[in-house]
Amino acid sequence: MKFGLKVATVLGLLFVGMLVFNQGLRLMSEPSDMAVLGGVAIMIGYIALATYLGRLAFRKIKAKVDSLDLHSGMIIAMLAVAGVSMFASGCNKVIPPGHVGIKVNQSGSDRGVQDFPLQTGRVFYNPITEDVLDYPTYVQRVIWTRSADEGKSLNEEINYNSKDELVFHGDFTCSYELAREKVPHFYVRFRNDDISSFTHGFFRDQVRDALNEVAVNYTADELYGEKKTEFLEKALARLKSRVEPFGVNVMALGYASSPRPPEQVAKAINNKIEAIQRAIQAENEKREATAQASKVIELAKGTAEANQRIAASITANIVEWRRLDVQQQAISRWNGAMPQYSGGGAMPLIQLK
Repeated sequence: MKFGLKVATVLGLLFVGMLVFNQGLRLMSEPSDMAVLGGVAIMIGYIALATYLGRLAFRKIKAKVDSLDLHSGMIIAMLAVAGVSMFASGCNKVIPPGHVGIKVNQSGSDRGVQDFPLQTGRVFYNPITEDVLDYPTYVQRVIWTRSADEGKSLNEEINYNSKDELVFHGDFTCSYELAREKVPHFYVRFRNDDISSFTHGFFRDQVRDALNEVAVNYTADELYGEKKTEFLEKALARLKSRVEPFGVNVMALGYASSPRPPEQVAKAINNKIEAIQRAIQAENEKREATAQASKVIELAKGTAEANQRIAASITANIVEWRRLDVQQQAISRWNGAMPQYSGGGAMPLIQLK
């Protein structure tokens, strides 16, 4: 009976010590400086009390340990050191930048995932009853394409249907990040600490569904032509509304290459586009020719009008004045010398009147 009471007392002390130890570790993981100081104080007191009780226990079992041979004593000491080292090294974990930590309680009344995430830095926890996972919160970028990888066919393209039920094949890029405050709920929902499996699984399905939900509102000509960008913007908005409740913030959704409609449709669309471009070019050339003709006509009109005004302004007096002016200039330029040669031997006549 006395031995059972001692065992119960030891187990009770261990249980209380474990509660105090857990509380100290939790306070040391809080973002508040006062909470960290409180956790450090609790841990110091816990270590001091554990040291005191350990010394008392050591004195009582020392006689029994001394009765063992040296080899047995060394084995016990090595096991004790190894156990303490393993326990101490597993009491903390560093959450790197761009990540948040998730603390999972494995036992007790509050077992499960903590509602608040652990921020960047060193996190202390009890490795016996708790576990800490870290999730990346930096931007995740993914590309889904139809390509070849090390000689093996790797087809990650996404297919979607147009309004006229034609299948398009597309290569897409997408960027997203996890909301830090919702990471614990994200973990509870998907139960997976591998972000890559989420990206290429559930998230890719949501991208494909969003593209198909929007694509059915556009014809093949529109998806391949002038409304290609509008379609992608609406698909991005639809994708955001689908994944935001899970704590996923989508930042961008874009084409990695031009969408690929069926071959015969692409050929017909390209021919149509070329015909439209030729028509536009012909219309532009027609407008340019019309403009040039109008310019020539206006220039001719201006010249004709100017000539009419000049003709209307000429009178008999102006003509006589101009004749006299020309005659006077000719006389002023004559030096009095007669031509050395003249036809028929006749003398030149000069009209002076």
